[in-house]
Amino acid sequence: MTDEIQNLYLNYASLIADKLEEILQDDLISIVLFGSAARGDAGEGSDIDILVVAEKFGKEGRFEVFNAIEKELKASEDYRELKDKKLGTLISPVPLTPSEVENNPSILLDIVMDGIMLYDVDDFIVNKMKSMRRKLKKMGSKRIFLDDKRYYWDLKPDYKLGEVVEI
Repeated sequence: MTDEIQNLYLNYASLIADKLEEILQDDLISIVLFGSAARGDAGEGSDIDILVVAEKFGKEGRFEVFNAIEKELKASEDYRELKDKKLGTLISPVPLTPSEVENNPSILLDIVMDGIMLYDVDDFIVNKMKSMRRKLKKMGSKRIFLDDKRYYWDLKPDYKLGEVVEI
């Protein structure tokens, strides 16, 4: 992906973050762009993966806020530029509460190496990522890339049968 395309995604993600700040206000804790748009290998059919950490997401539910944002941003120049280049614009949110983040959901593995912070109160997610990186390093974890830009994690290369692996 060219720098121009990555910048288009960053600009669009910033618009999403601005709308989330507007809607969630003091409940908003963190916003992180991750996935192909953050790694720099987004293309046709890519979505925009965004982790959103908030105390609560409003009475409409966790995902309704993103539907409203997506509808509103369809009129933006950034949206049109992505569409003109045949790039994906679908927002794929991962809305979590702080306590859910503390349980180390596996989605954090997708964020720990390539996540781009868009908003972070009191370094909540930054500190979580630092802690997770330390644990991964201690276990000798490795991210293994396949030929087609996909990857998987070998969390504990020296794993022994019956051993419990916790991140």
